[in-house]
Amino acid sequence: MAKRALTLALILLVFSSFLVPLSSAQGAKGEKPKYDLIIVRNDDMIDYIVALPYAKMLDVPILPVNPKELDPGTIAQLQSYAQFGWNHVLIIGDSQAVSDTVQDELLNMGFVVERIGGAVRTETAAKLALHFYPNGADIVVVASSSDYGSALAAARWAMIYGYPLLLTQEDALSDSTANAIKKLNPELVELMGAGMSKDVQTKIEAMGYQTYWVKENLEIRLPEQPKETNWVLIIAAVILSLAVAIPVSLYYAKKRWAANRVPIEVLTEKERIVVKAILEKGGVIKQEELPELTGYSRPTISRIIQELEKKQLVEREKVGKTFIVKLTKEIILRE
Repeated sequence: MAKRALTLALILLVFSSFLVPLSSAQGAKGEKPKYDLIIVRNDDMIDYIVALPYAKMLDVPILPVNPKELDPGTIAQLQSYAQFGWNHVLIIGDSQAVSDTVQDELLNMGFVVERIGGAVRTETAAKLALHFYPNGADIVVVASSSDYGSALAAARWAMIYGYPLLLTQEDALSDSTANAIKKLNPELVELMGAGMSKDVQTKIEAMGYQTYWVKENLEIRLPEQPKETNWVLIIAAVILSLAVAIPVSLYYAKKRWAANRVPIEVLTEKERIVVKAILEKGGVIKQEELPELTGYSRPTISRIIQELEKKQLVEREKVGKTFIVKLTKEIILRE
């Protein structure tokens, strides 16, 4: 039994020695490059656009910089960033895109610097795709290198679905792009936007790859330019409108104001006496107080108030067992 146990242990030990390297290799295959920051030139946004899918993959920011040398503000930003231990930088573009001076400045600041770039933007995009997808990709996105709108849309597409992004000349498939497609060996090549000719699609299909043109028939419509504003005409129209509106408004305001003013002469003698009694009380009085102030009986006061209500000179509100009488218009006294 002891010999069997020892034999089984040796077999397991040998078998596990094969499993460990295999599992490590599989883990390395799925690992992605580690960078803390991506740097691109700030005078041409195409490298920034190409970097977007890989920044999303790495969850790192992109910093556009002066391609010739770092300005003091950028240096301060980088120093603050490095305080968190984020010091592995990827420069996108060759020395013509981001100068060696910038790279040396980064090295002197303590950054670990790596550069990926080609002589032209299509080559840079191809190198990035192969760097981040060394084992190939099922789907590859291709856009025109000169149509920034289509390239930006393609970058968003690649960010959403995790595809490598390639650029090509608009009228022909670039050699670097064709070579990258061969190495990535995708099942499908998606063409993005309306900035490429059919020759690009034909060449890719001739290489044996299936293609799909995303929004092939997309029409780009520029907004119409606004017509020049004729301020002289507008000012003249405003002045004319005011010239008409102000007199009309004053007329109706005066008319409304006059309608709320009633000469006391238009009232009967008894109505005048009652109105004056109300005025002496500030325009508001209890109806039960009027007989004493005017010398008229309660029924007479009631009839007079009713007549004044018909003329819309007073209004009554019942409070408890009595009425509150209130003047509603201004009474002009000339006596």
